Amino acid sequence: MDTQDPNKTQLMGGASGASGDETVYMPASGAPAPAPRSAAMTSRLRDLPTTELPPRAAQTTVLPDSASTTVAPAPAAAPTPDGIDVLGDPYASPVDLGDLTTARRPVDLESPVKSTKKKGLPIWGVVLAIVLVLAAMGAGAWYTYEHEYWGGHTVPLVVGLDQQTATERLEAAGFKVTVVEATADDGIGTVLACDPEPGKRAETKGGATITVAVARTIPQVTDQPMEDAQQALLAAGAVNIHIQPVNSDAAAGTVVSVEPAEGTEFKSTDEITLSVATPYVVPSVVGKNVDEAKAAIEKAGLTAHVNFVKSEKPHDEVIETSPEAGTQASEGDTVELQVSSPYPDDVEALAQYFSCTSSEVAKYMEDEKYTLTYGSTFSNGDAHAVYTGAGGNMITFTANPEVGSYAGNKTDDVLAAGAPISGVRYVYAPGAAPQGALSESADGVRAVMNACGFTGLKETCTASDLEGLGYTADGRHFICAFGEDWQSSWAVLIGGPEGQTNVVAMAFLKSRYSGAVDLSQFGNSPAKLIAYANLYDASVVSQKGGSSNAE
Repeated sequence: MDTQDPNKTQLMGGASGASGDETVYMPASGAPAPAPRSAAMTSRLRDLPTTELPPRAAQTTVLPDSASTTVAPAPAAAPTPDGIDVLGDPYASPVDLGDLTTARRPVDLESPVKSTKKKGLPIWGVVLAIVLVLAAMGAGAWYTYEHEYWGGHTVPLVVGLDQQTATERLEAAGFKVTVVEATADDGIGTVLACDPEPGKRAETKGGATITVAVARTIPQVTDQPMEDAQQALLAAGAVNIHIQPVNSDAAAGTVVSVEPAEGTEFKSTDEITLSVATPYVVPSVVGKNVDEAKAAIEKAGLTAHVNFVKSEKPHDEVIETSPEAGTQASEGDTVELQVSSPYPDDVEALAQYFSCTSSEVAKYMEDEKYTLTYGSTFSNGDAHAVYTGAGGNMITFTANPEVGSYAGNKTDDVLAAGAPISGVRYVYAPGAAPQGALSESADGVRAVMNACGFTGLKETCTASDLEGLGYTADGRHFICAFGEDWQSSWAVLIGGPEGQTNVVAMAFLKSRYSGAVDLSQFGNSPAKLIAYANLYDASVVSQKGGSSNAE
């Protein structure tokens, strides 16, 4: 039978003979010893089954505010005594079997182990507090964000505003403004775009860039190669570029001018004309009318000088140029034009006046130094103009070329005004007649015909022929010839009243004697009528062309 220390109290134990260490509670020094078990309890305990407990490692627990307590394994025990041994154990307490079957209220014992946790809010309270704090923080963040205390500022709506107003609004919102320009056709001076995008939030430290519309202007393109000038205009927004070659002494292919001028505002659809230098070259004008040729020469930057020459070509047609077409020249160089003359080959070439215009005849008279002595029109509008040459020769454009009278002092330039020419009369001054023309004979007539270019002689008459018709000569003497060629009718009269010999040449439209003048009293002879009208009575033909509007 083991002897136990009276200061030890058994907490857990088993029947005698159980293997393993016995765990004992070591009370602090001075603690009262437990009461000894009764014999009955000891006997009952012997009969209980034994339970082996696993060995425990020694451990030491320090409890706050209390004496140190050591829980240690008991020393190895001898074999557990059986029930008989227990009966003989002076410390065994008898077991009351009734106690084992009766439920008893557990005894609350204060645990010698104290908890270190302090009492506080329950978990749900902590969670609620956290939620409230987070909500307050969120509300504060939202408020300060909405009032733009952080997170940038809202970019003002500035597109479409003028530059100054847009700048003021952006600066008021805290943005430093940078302005860039973009050419446009419309909305000049207004904002086309803004970066950052208006209406959105942005950090002000990055500033804002506005694009402002400015007008397109013609760039500097003169003296540049045509290709470079085109690229400059395209870059400026032009889409309608016209190239116009112009003769110039500048380097070929360079721009000599631009329309509109440089610096002028324009819209992209406006036509821009680039005048590009080309060398001065004599254009091809042979075969053209003289007026068309002169225009082409002047357009090429050259000067035309017209030389009229006799030619079988139509009047006013260019026959030749000097220099030849294609020859390179300099600005203002003269090009000689050889032109088929629109004028008579000579002042005496009377039939050729019908191939000229009235204004050309007026110019020809001026060139030949003939002075307008009288100028008017007949009642039918035909010209009645008298010109006198420096040598005294006189040429009259008249509807009644058989007679040379006129009255009044009018000097209207009716030919220059375009009055039609229906007849021409030429009177040689004394001493100015062609050689041999003073002979009142066939030879004299031929001399005048040659001088005037007449052909196709048909008849002649003399004073005796008129006497045969009953008209007394009274000292008159003459030879009168009449003929027709391919373009007109003509007449030559050599003679005059007694003591005078005049040489007169006339040209008529072929229609002159086609029935309008009564030739019956002159034996149907134009020559006799012409001689009679000149030397006897002018009234016989004066009504043919109508009366002159002389004053």
